[in-house]
Amino acid sequence: MRASWLDRALILLFIFAALVAYVYEPLFFLKCGWSGLALGDAGICSQSWVGRAWLDYLQVEPYYAKAPLWLQLVNEFDTLMFGWFYVLSAVVFIRGLQTRSWYRVLAVFMSGMMTYAMAFYLAWEALSFRETGAKLGAVIAYNGLWIFIFALLLIRLYLDRATARPSTGVRRPPPSAAGKRHLSILNS
Repeated sequence: MRASWLDRALILLFIFAALVAYVYEPLFFLKCGWSGLALGDAGICSQSWVGRAWLDYLQVEPYYAKAPLWLQLVNEFDTLMFGWFYVLSAVVFIRGLQTRSWYRVLAVFMSGMMTYAMAFYLAWEALSFRETGAKLGAVIAYNGLWIFIFALLLIRLYLDRATARPSTGVRRPPPSAAGKRHLSILNS
């Protein structure tokens, strides 16, 4: 079966998300870290591309320079709790297994987790941007991508009727004549 444009888009988005979770974020922790980010341009973050990228993000969200533990954890949980799902999803879509029941159930669960996490974070941003100095539109644009990915995933799995037929991967034989007789007795 040929992949739809939505399947190909999701493959690219999940590969991007996996790279963020397993390359970009760990490099931040190793090459810069939260304490390095607090030092700004004078600190260790200015010595690596990933550190400079985070320093640039401080222009959008200055509060990250003194991020409290809860905000640090929100960022670190992306790697710990979602990275594996990004990789799995890319593989599932590449292999054409996205309509399998087990994946659909897992995808709904993970989508709910991401929606909750991002709704919490973006609601906090919307309620505190005046105090933190955040540029709310840019924060939503950068971070809204994660909600967009999971919204596309749910659209693909549940609303795209032409291609979203659930499959268990198990082929069942047609009912036997005896089975049909039992069904007709039950239905009468």
